[in-house]
Amino acid sequence: MKLLSGIIIILAQFIFLNPAYSVDIKDKSSFLLDIRNKDNSIYLNRLSVSKNISKYDIKTSIFGEFQWHFGTSKWDKITSGIEAKKYLLKYFYCGESVHFISGQMLDYMTFDPGNMSVEATTKLGLNFPLTKKLSFKIRNEYSYNLEKGAAGLNEVFIDIPYEFNENLDFAIGWRHTDRIHAFDSDYATTSIILHF
Repeated sequence: MKLLSGIIIILAQFIFLNPAYSVDIKDKSSFLLDIRNKDNSIYLNRLSVSKNISKYDIKTSIFGEFQWHFGTSKWDKITSGIEAKKYLLKYFYCGESVHFISGQMLDYMTFDPGNMSVEATTKLGLNFPLTKKLSFKIRNEYSYNLEKGAAGLNEVFIDIPYEFNENLDFAIGWRHTDRIHAFDSDYATTSIILHF
């Protein structure tokens, strides 16, 4: 255990003190108010650690995401994985993530609640700057369960984030969740994003 702690301390110095190895750490907390059924409202927290590979202009991330369901007072969905994103044109980007997923309230998904599974998510999006601090973002995310060979979710997001400073953003938006095998939801969203 002491050896592992020592390795982490040494690596942390390289990552945070050496610009060549520096990473972006972002914590996004969101409240999703279900417009169709308030009992389905959700608190969502996503922590990501990202690094730009400038040679290929690709942003890579490791992330963890926790989704709390207010109606059941349970962890609806927990995911962790890796992601890559690339801008193809000035405003258009695509991304792909592979992640582990589990949860207590996933009877509408393609695997059994309480079990862990593996999923891949394809992301396509547009990001338009409106002013120096305000932008408009729209994206689609399509999730596919790799173990079952079946689609899980298709989601459309609209976000309007405002950058207060280099460490804090606030966003409002809308999110449509198509659970493919079950019910749909429409959410009004608010988010606070912290950059470290």
